[in-house]
Amino acid sequence: MDFIKLLQIGVLSFSVQVAFADPDWKPNLSKAKATFEKETGITLRAGHRIEPTIFSGYYAVRSGQAGKPSAYFREDMVWLGNVKSQGWAVHSPSENSLAGRHTWLQKQLKQVPLDQLILVKRSKPPTVVIWSAPDCPFCRKLEKALEQEDVSAYIVPVGVSEKGFQQAAEVYCANNPSQAWTAVMQGTEIDAQVRSSCVYPRDMLNDIGFFFGMGRMATPIVIFADGATVIGWNDQGARMLLREKIKNQIFYPTIEAKSSNSPR
Repeated sequence: MDFIKLLQIGVLSFSVQVAFADPDWKPNLSKAKATFEKETGITLRAGHRIEPTIFSGYYAVRSGQAGKPSAYFREDMVWLGNVKSQGWAVHSPSENSLAGRHTWLQKQLKQVPLDQLILVKRSKPPTVVIWSAPDCPFCRKLEKALEQEDVSAYIVPVGVSEKGFQQAAEVYCANNPSQAWTAVMQGTEIDAQVRSSCVYPRDMLNDIGFFFGMGRMATPIVIFADGATVIGWNDQGARMLLREKIKNQIFYPTIEAKSSNSPR
C-alpha cells in the first residue's frame, strides 16, 4: 500500500490519542453521554461517538465521517457548539459578553498543544498561532505578511477542501514540516519523504479552529498570545495589529516537540 493510501486511512479514520493540558481533568465518557442525551433530548446516533477534546471540560460528538463537522458541549451544558443549530450557544450572560469571551479565549489558549503544531521559525519569536490551509488564498497573503515582518508562527494546518486537507496532512507528516509548509504555501513541490509513524490529527486541529473562530470556521484564523483573534486577513488593520504585538513583545514561547508524532 503506498503512502497516499496509508495517509488517507490516517486522515479519515484514525483517532489520535492526545494529552490533556489540565492534568486534573478526568474525562468521564459515560457520564458525558448521559448528560448530553438528557439535556438535549437527542439520542446519540449509531456510528457517532463522544470523545474529550484538548480543552478541559469540553467534549466533541464525532460522526466518524471525514468532512462532517463535530458538535461540542461542555460538561455543565452551559456552552454548546453545533448542537441543534450551527455555531455557538452560550447560556451565560457573563460568558457571552465581549469581556467574557476574551477571558474564555485566553483560558482555552493555554491548553493548545504548541508542541503538536508546526513551528515556522524566522528571526522574531513566535507571534501568532494560525489556523491555515494550503488551498486558502487569504492564507497565502497572511504568509507573505509574516515573511515580510520576519516573525515566527505556529501553524495549525487544515484544508478548505478535501484536497487541501490532504496537502495539510502531507505537510504535517513530512520529515521537515516547516519547510514543507513554506513550500506548499509558495506553490512549489514538497519533500516526498515522510515520517512513517506520523498520524495527522485532523479532529484536534479542526477543534482548534472551531473554538478560536468562535463557531465560525473560516481560514485563516490568527490567534495572538494575549488571546486576541483575527478571522480572515487584510494587509491594513490586521497587519497593524500584528506590528503592535511585535512592538509590545507579545510572543509565544518556543516549544520543542515532545513526541514522535509531533511535526518537528
